[in-house]
Amino acid sequence: MTIDNIDNFDWEYHLKLIVAGVASKIGEEFFYACAQYLSQVLQIKYGFIAECLDSSQPQVRVLAFWSGDKFISNFQYYLDGTPCGAVYQTGLAIYPHSIQQLFPKDRDLLTLEAESYLGIAIIDSHGKSIGHIAGLDTKPLKNNYEQQKSILKIFAARAASEIERQLGEKALKQQNIYLQETLEKLKKTQAQLIHAEKMSSLGQMVAGVAHEINNPVTFILGNLDYVGRYTKDLLDLVHFLHKNYSNLPDEIADKIEEIELDYIEEDLPKLLDSMEGGANRISKIVKSLQVFSRLDKTKIISVDIHVILDSILLIIQPRLENPLFQIKVIQYYGKLPLINCYPNPLKQAIMNIINNAIDALEIKFYQNKFAEEKPKISIRTEKLENDWLGIYISDNGLGITEENYSKIFDPFFTTKPVSQSTGLGLSISYQIIVEQHQGRIKCISSPEKGAEFAIEIPT
Repeated sequence: MTIDNIDNFDWEYHLKLIVAGVASKIGEEFFYACAQYLSQVLQIKYGFIAECLDSSQPQVRVLAFWSGDKFISNFQYYLDGTPCGAVYQTGLAIYPHSIQQLFPKDRDLLTLEAESYLGIAIIDSHGKSIGHIAGLDTKPLKNNYEQQKSILKIFAARAASEIERQLGEKALKQQNIYLQETLEKLKKTQAQLIHAEKMSSLGQMVAGVAHEINNPVTFILGNLDYVGRYTKDLLDLVHFLHKNYSNLPDEIADKIEEIELDYIEEDLPKLLDSMEGGANRISKIVKSLQVFSRLDKTKIISVDIHVILDSILLIIQPRLENPLFQIKVIQYYGKLPLINCYPNPLKQAIMNIINNAIDALEIKFYQNKFAEEKPKISIRTEKLENDWLGIYISDNGLGITEENYSKIFDPFFTTKPVSQSTGLGLSISYQIIVEQHQGRIKCISSPEKGAEFAIEIPT
């Protein structure tokens, strides 16, 4: 639309139509319409609208720039030394001619061959300048300044409401994002507190059970040696009597035959060895339970990561020795330095991952998807560069689908039935390794081919 050589009545009529057209638009469409219509109503070549940016130096971003026959790409520029900068000082500025001489530092005026300028600040409902709307022409302005000011004010008022609307919309979106993030943090914190309370109670219970078991086991181990010696002495006595009294009474000879003394003599040492082995195994389990149940989570100490791994494997051995199928554990331990860590949380993180691997193997087994291969878990450790160490736990279970891959560390995400999983295990492992120990954890997986969790921690 071009408005040339029309009388005052025609100008007012067209202005009403243009304002009505601009009023019906919002967002990006409004800014483009505003810049174009402003140029056409004022009968100048360039029309543009810009918003203020928060920066150390006064700076604005152009929202729309009409160049007479098309829109050019939006850009940013500093206000210092420009006529637009004067607008923010005075609220409204009109320079009818010689604009390049008035603002020699503004090289854009030279590029645009500008001769005249008019602009007005866009003021929000709180009286703050949030942008400006302006026009340039390659020839001097006409002298009807009051008419031009009225036009600028009309467009500036509408632009102010639109920019404020958009700013309010952005603020609302940011607030919604903030509230959503806060809600997620609260959920995560709540889950951590619940889990921490459960782990604390479990730790206390395990420590108590371990203590109660340890006392009788220590008693048994302490007396097995005496039982062995006493048994040997008694058998030696029987041999002595048998050797020196060849004509034993029939009653005694019958009793020796009845109780199969030769078999007892042969089997009793084996039985005592078996009892000692079982008691030693119980003692080791008790020690592992005591190590696992230590409640000091705030103190960093130096530990051997292999001791942690072995204690975990000992505790979960019943799951590895499933009555229906056994899971083979392959250990490739590298030569590692001691690691400074929070032992109990780190044990928890690693145990969560190993238990997750066992779950995957069990599901694959019950789905009859093991062919000639056998269920297995591999645990590999190695020293990395820059004083880091790596723990790599892999299985040949079901693996992770592409759909679930990006969500495995999300709180409450689980592919198992709700009654079987809280969806917190891997999320807690991630927090312990990444946030508490400043380490890294990632998963490499292929559906049906298993998964590997790589844990890397600074020593």
